[in-house]
Amino acid sequence: MEDGRWIVSLGERHGEGMPGDLDGFIALTKTFRTPTIHDAIRNAKPLGDIARYNLPASVRRRFDKLDRFPRGLIPLGDSVCRFNPVFGQGMSVAAMEAVVLGKQLPSHSTRADPLDGLAGDYLTEIQDCLEAPWATAVSDFVHPLTRGERPPDFDKRMQYGMALTSLAADDADVHKTLAEVTHLLKPQSALREPELAGRVTGLMAAPA
Repeated sequence: MEDGRWIVSLGERHGEGMPGDLDGFIALTKTFRTPTIHDAIRNAKPLGDIARYNLPASVRRRFDKLDRFPRGLIPLGDSVCRFNPVFGQGMSVAAMEAVVLGKQLPSHSTRADPLDGLAGDYLTEIQDCLEAPWATAVSDFVHPLTRGERPPDFDKRMQYGMALTSLAADDADVHKTLAEVTHLLKPQSALREPELAGRVTGLMAAPA
């Protein structure tokens, strides 16, 4: 961050709870498979207390599929789709939704009834903003204790994602594309472009 400061977050799924004290926080990083994070923060000066958050579930509310929606109500952010904050995408998605709404307001303002159809148009268009982060959120199903409606193609998604990650480890361009999708700079479809998809599926088919 600015002024040479760092922000460090640790997360877990279905664990016993993350440490709430600095010593426990740093000690936990020492148990990681690689020492990179521990070495980076063990002698750092803390600027505040450890803050802990618990997320009971990622939730996507399909308001866009309703036949009717309350007049004058425009849901944003977590009220539409709540993501696991460990992925760091929630605020960005809320900003993207606000941009969609901002682009729609001028055309609606010239209508006899500016609110007529606004919510429906907005809720339909923001689904593209939700596609990539929601695809990341459902990866929580990799843990057997995660409950909810598992996507029917979840296993294939995970296989594709693992092969894509392996490919990205050796190819800077693939890594860049993967990072851009993760950080919502490109749509999820960028990971299924024919050339890239061919390389990924080829890796999936290769003998272990």
